[in-house]
Amino acid sequence: MRSRKLNLTALRTASFALDTCIAAVSFLAAYALVFSPSMVTLVPGIEEKTLAFAAVSAISFFTFSVHRGSWRFVSLPEMLNLSKAAIFAVLVYTIGAFLVSRAENVPRSVPVLTTFLLIAGLAGPRVIYRLAIEGHLLKPLGRRRAESGLRTVLLLGSTNASESFIRAARRARERRFAIAGILDESSRSPSMQGVRIYGGLAELPEVVRRLARQGVTVTELVVAEDNPSRQRLSQILEVAISAGLKTTRISNPTETASITSNTLIDPKPIELSDLLGRPEVKTDIDGVANLISGKIVLATGAGGSIGSELVRQIAQFQPRRLVLTDHSEHNAYLLDTEIRERFPDLDLATQLVSVRDRHRLNSIFERYKPEVVFHAAALKHVPLVEENPLEGIKTNVLGTRNTVDAAVANGASTFIMISTDKAVNPTNVMGATKRAAEIYCQAMDLASERTRFKTVRFGNVLGSNGSVVPRFKEQITAGGPVTVTHPQIVRYFMTIPEAVRLVLHASARALKAKQERGKIMVLNMGKPVRIVDLAERMIQLAGFRPGVDIDIVFTGLRPGEKLYEELFDSTEVQEAKTDDGYVVASPRVIDRSLLLRTLAGLEAAVDSEDVGRALELLRHIVPEYRSRVQEDSGIATIAGV
Repeated sequence: MRSRKLNLTALRTASFALDTCIAAVSFLAAYALVFSPSMVTLVPGIEEKTLAFAAVSAISFFTFSVHRGSWRFVSLPEMLNLSKAAIFAVLVYTIGAFLVSRAENVPRSVPVLTTFLLIAGLAGPRVIYRLAIEGHLLKPLGRRRAESGLRTVLLLGSTNASESFIRAARRARERRFAIAGILDESSRSPSMQGVRIYGGLAELPEVVRRLARQGVTVTELVVAEDNPSRQRLSQILEVAISAGLKTTRISNPTETASITSNTLIDPKPIELSDLLGRPEVKTDIDGVANLISGKIVLATGAGGSIGSELVRQIAQFQPRRLVLTDHSEHNAYLLDTEIRERFPDLDLATQLVSVRDRHRLNSIFERYKPEVVFHAAALKHVPLVEENPLEGIKTNVLGTRNTVDAAVANGASTFIMISTDKAVNPTNVMGATKRAAEIYCQAMDLASERTRFKTVRFGNVLGSNGSVVPRFKEQITAGGPVTVTHPQIVRYFMTIPEAVRLVLHASARALKAKQERGKIMVLNMGKPVRIVDLAERMIQLAGFRPGVDIDIVFTGLRPGEKLYEELFDSTEVQEAKTDDGYVVASPRVIDRSLLLRTLAGLEAAVDSEDVGRALELLRHIVPEYRSRVQEDSGIATIAGV
């Protein structure tokens, strides 16, 4: 660091000395133009006049901090500053000469000529240095052949982002990009920063072929358009893939948590979340502050995909204390470390506990007395729960009951239950257990005088643990094939932050409406997405062609899996509130006393490892639950029971 400061000081001193010498030379050159080079030495007092002007110029340069400007990145504002310093120096000298000697032997044209010569002398070396650094002196702009080791790219959009990218790419100490051209059908200019502007996106394949004939092999399309929609990004991706190009987009500094020296020049990959087939839901979550700020908040399943994002967003609203609970030591440790680093002033408590452990759970609730509870703990993987139904019941049904009872017993004011679209007309144990958990929360919402319960139901989230997205990524990395269970299987998708934002928003809004007790909020998930389309998009994002470079193989539906998910049961009354990003549903409600007796029997069946009896009682709570075996054969029992 000390060596770097010394080098910087030396460079600034050299720049200051050079500028002062240029001032002296400019002054003498002005006299040479007025008289003649041979007559300059005959001007009375020329040495004293030159030294005086150099001294005045040095003071002006220091005043305007000319020596602090970067030659490498010299810009128009710096050129303007140079001009101001030059004009100021000439004015001060001229006024001083008039006051001292009535400007004797200083023709009127000398100050004018000196001004122009000084500005040119100061600006010229800087411009030449920058052009040399950026490689423009020996090679025409926009006509370079691809250099080895560089990423040869085309930019899409003649925007401010494009201009900044071009400048940054040229100024980088280690050049990594060769910019072959810009695509923009709406541009009225033939070039930007010397880089040629071609036609629109539709002409991309032809532009790539034309450049290839000139010896320039383009490998990447960098999207520089301002806020392209998801539909637009999908279109861009398809055209780029057809032209054999990788697609990236210029980073937005406002979305970057940590800006480094390379942040602004490194295009980021287009993420799958950028390509969802609907506009992202934007919500106003100011009302969430009233729900969370200054409150003691507890989250179960905090280490999971949804739970961890809930915690991140909750922490921003400054709860009085935030209690994280999870049964996974690893997940709890990672989240605890992250939250403590990001929110050092937050009162944070992390507790290892399984929602199955009623006594441990009650102890934690008694100790911390949470006012708001977010229940995200659950077993969610359909095939695993189908193979281990008792484990699913222990966590999803009995674990929810334990958490609800602990919240009620300790005076919590709000309980938010995170549910899933698989709870609607379930064909698998996981969906049935989540519906049973919904039913218990509904019953308690109607019965409890102090605690308000809200259930939020939504579909799949992109990139959650164990979802299709990580699995597809692994398969694509391995070279394929990508496995999809059925060509017609569809699912609803949201990004994790988007889903959590809506959970908080919908919860805050719904709790204001006292008449909505016993109801369920269903997030607006847009249109369902075909899983095979999702697989194709991911293959394209990796720069491959579906069915050509990487195959897609259909493996058949797994146990308990449906072709499509539903957000509502046919018996549920829907109250549209799409402007708020969710819809309110009014499902049927089971008599609370009957529900409690059934749950007691269910717990006894689980304790005795009686799978058949447990599933029979689960169907008493969720009569719409039908396994795929039942649907296919029409029998009234589950295979093996």
